[in-house]
Amino acid sequence: MNLFEKYIKENNVEIELIETDRTTRTAKDAAHTHGVPVSNIVKSLVIKIGDGYEIYLVPGDKKLDLEGIKGRMATAEEVKEVTGYSIGGVPPFGHKVRLETHLVEGFDKNKELLAAGGKPNIIFKTSFKELKELVE
Repeated sequence: MNLFEKYIKENNVEIELIETDRTTRTAKDAAHTHGVPVSNIVKSLVIKIGDGYEIYLVPGDKKLDLEGIKGRMATAEEVKEVTGYSIGGVPPFGHKVRLETHLVEGFDKNKELLAAGGKPNIIFKTSFKELKELVE
């Protein structure tokens, strides 16, 4: 049982993890594997801001304005240290430490979204409303 599976079980989060034989490490990979538009993919980006880290949930077809938030992408090592997950498998919640979470505009609130589930080949389906409730 990975860290995310443990988190959802201990916190009674009702989501179904879907494991594939193919990688969903990038938004394009996940969209291709699951036959959805890239815009339906939730990218969980860990950003170093000052002395701390925050997580930004970004539509798969959008880029995060790092200059605007005055931060930089966390390194793979920092991501693993802070979240407990490797890049490509970072879920939007359930990290080793609680991170301030930001939902970036651009998600289609009427479409099903797919987010990483703890490993580069595991995702879960959610709605914008449910995702917002889970990360607040």
